Amino acid sequence: MRITLLRTGGIIPVTKKAEKNVDWTSDELSELIKVIKNEEGAGQKRDATGYQLKYNAGTFSIDWEKIPAKYKKTFEELKDDLAIVKP
Repeated sequence: MRITLLRTGGIIPVTKKAEKNVDWTSDELSELIKVIKNEEGAGQKRDATGYQLKYNAGTFSIDWEKIPAKYKKTFEELKDDLAIVKP
């Protein structure tokens, strides 16, 4: 399964993106989304940075602080690979 991490916002609003293939099952991904989904959404505060997780079923705003230890390495790798998306 291929996932995409998007980072939006910031003082200078820029969108960044990184993609990665993962071997998570659909059930694992569903459980992960339940845990890390940010109901408030990104960009609620001025100059705030927001993260979204995108995969074949949609795009969800996520709370970076809620990522379980089991998945932290994958998300850190994605964060390290973020590159600016050109308009």
